[in-house]
Amino acid sequence: MGIHCAKLMGLHERPGTDRQLLGLRRIAKTDVMTKSRAASPARPGRSETPASAPWGKLIPEEQWTIFRSGTEALEQAGVPYLLHGALGLATYTGHWRNTKDVDVVVRAADRERAVAAVSGAGFGDYFEQESYDRSWIFRGTRDGVLFDVIWDLPNHRVAIDDAWFDRAEPLVLRGQPFSVVPPEELIRVKLYVMQRERCDWVDVLNVLAGAAARLDWQTLVDRMGPDVGLLQGVLAVFNWLCPERARLVPGWLREQFALQPADEAAEPEAREERRVRLFDSRPWFAMRLPADRVLER
Repeated sequence: MGIHCAKLMGLHERPGTDRQLLGLRRIAKTDVMTKSRAASPARPGRSETPASAPWGKLIPEEQWTIFRSGTEALEQAGVPYLLHGALGLATYTGHWRNTKDVDVVVRAADRERAVAAVSGAGFGDYFEQESYDRSWIFRGTRDGVLFDVIWDLPNHRVAIDDAWFDRAEPLVLRGQPFSVVPPEELIRVKLYVMQRERCDWVDVLNVLAGAAARLDWQTLVDRMGPDVGLLQGVLAVFNWLCPERARLVPGWLREQFALQPADEAAEPEAREERRVRLFDSRPWFAMRLPADRVLER
């Protein structure tokens, strides 16, 4: 989509006087129930019921066929995996983005078995077309679709450990059961993607807006470790972008990060729309898109 992170950190606006997102304050006072494995540790605002994915019907049939070929190969090889990338983003925002690739996460100990399984399913190594760093990812390709098997982060800062799998989110996609990376881990890894040609803070803002009520905030803070300042930075942007939604950030964390309290607005929905468009006039913010609209980059 081309949103520059410099804009995310540098825009200022005088508070507007806007009022329909006031209903979000009521959400902050209720436990919005979402998904968790029965064997997983209890987390705030989550249930054991798998999420449905109406956005799954937007995935082109040829992409779905290739996607299932890769995941079925992993399943037959007994390799546990989690959906990541665009499918993970769609799980928490309700909007799929057609990136023409599929990301799955595996444990580092399973990397060789995973690569062998995907290769055996007819996926070639994309390295033959374009070189990439093989220390953290295998990029399988078939019929123009990429199937990425990930076991590390490009900067090797975040370990894909058992906690990812213990706290995975169940999802039913086109009638098939899957497990998705926890929203806290999706946020954490995307906070490190701030490059000249790409900035994933846009995705982080979307996940925060769509999943704030279901996040385990203490786990997220703990998992950030010494890099918790990155979380503080994006929450400052989130707090400015959509202050009504940011009311779902718990008080102890707002105090820890010195987040300004949301000002009263006569039309908070209009204020949010105005601030979203200050970053980009294209449809990048999932919460303001119709259900059948594909998310743009």
